[in-house]
Amino acid sequence: MQKLFSEFTPSTASDWKNQLIKDLKGEPYENLIWQNENGINIQPFYTKEDLDQNYEPAFTHADWDICVHKTNLTSKEINTQLLADLNRGASSISIDCNTLDLEIALKDIQLNFIQSTFVVNETTAKALKTYLENHYNLNDLNISLFSEKFATQNDIDNWKNVCTLFKEHKNIKTISVNSLPFHNQGCLAYYEVALTLSALNEYLQDPIVSGSASKFVIKNGVNSDYFIQIAKLRAIRRLWAVLRSEYNLKNDLHLIIETSLTNKSISDKYNNLLRTTVESMAAVAGGCSELIVTEFDVLFTENEKLSSRMAINQQLILKDESYLDKMADISCGSYYIESITDAIATKALETFKRFEKEGGYFKCIEKNIFSNEIKLQADQRNELFKTGKQLAIGVNKFKNEKEKISIPNQKLDELNHLTINNAVLNFELENFFKQHA
Repeated sequence: MQKLFSEFTPSTASDWKNQLIKDLKGEPYENLIWQNENGINIQPFYTKEDLDQNYEPAFTHADWDICVHKTNLTSKEINTQLLADLNRGASSISIDCNTLDLEIALKDIQLNFIQSTFVVNETTAKALKTYLENHYNLNDLNISLFSEKFATQNDIDNWKNVCTLFKEHKNIKTISVNSLPFHNQGCLAYYEVALTLSALNEYLQDPIVSGSASKFVIKNGVNSDYFIQIAKLRAIRRLWAVLRSEYNLKNDLHLIIETSLTNKSISDKYNNLLRTTVESMAAVAGGCSELIVTEFDVLFTENEKLSSRMAINQQLILKDESYLDKMADISCGSYYIESITDAIATKALETFKRFEKEGGYFKCIEKNIFSNEIKLQADQRNELFKTGKQLAIGVNKFKNEKEKISIPNQKLDELNHLTINNAVLNFELENFFKQHA
């Protein structure tokens, strides 16, 4: 074996570039360099020379929990669906406590054997604690709590009471940041990391809130830009290590990732299964702790039982047939992914510093900085899709002309007023379904 390796001399980056220039036969080498939507230059090849250091794994866990999120249902309906999903293979649940009767919604669900996420306010947090104390030993539970609203300084002041309520139970995670709404408005990857960092920093500046011994929870989305999304999640962990060191903390991160709503189609909707599979793989390779796969017909549901089952089965296949639950940070040391992880982290850190100069997370919300800048980013994506520079199979490329979709006017009105920015859906509404308006 030693002789085998000694017979081949290693090639330097210069060797690779010279060979490429030779093969291009006069075409400019620079034509192979392209800039992605995050403003990062992507090189035609990467070598060890592109790495600034020897990298440690961004995370060490291999497995993740299959999470199901239920909303806009009665307590009884949620209970029925949660039990069915848990029997199908889900291992984590997510619900909004603010509209539910917990005794009904959680009947026969054994929270001490699964991960669970609850959206609460100060009042419903007390009701949740009472329910949990009546049924469990709180130290046996693994729970993440999210605020129903986190947009003003007053919100974090109110959240202090929730943190105090559960402060003795380190497995109940109260320091939580939900960046998913920003993602679903069309936020770019580096900007999403900067937003997440900015929100975390607001928590850490308050000693009452940041005094938790539990893991910190972040909820993000992932789209189908596979390698960029892997790098985005790894960049969050990399920058969290910087922030944690700055505040002298030992807390780890718990990442809840949900597949994106920014690229799902109504036309040829089974292509959404391919999109969510790519997104799921990116989430796992990026180190998610829990993964929520949105149903393939999430925009226009016709068979809820099928789509709900498929969302769970996709993850079971990734675990039981692809063995993705047996790896931990498979991207570590990859010349390309480490390079774009560094690039996203660097750009996110610069953007975070700009947010801090504006006064921090809440001041940026107050000044509409986030909403205005994300709208510009989303508008650029919409334009790329309209001009055919960004493709969605079955929508603006290889459309199935035989497909006939009839959408009721009431549903069309709902789709036109969704709080997401989906370039694919916008194109469909403008070109395919406007006759129903």
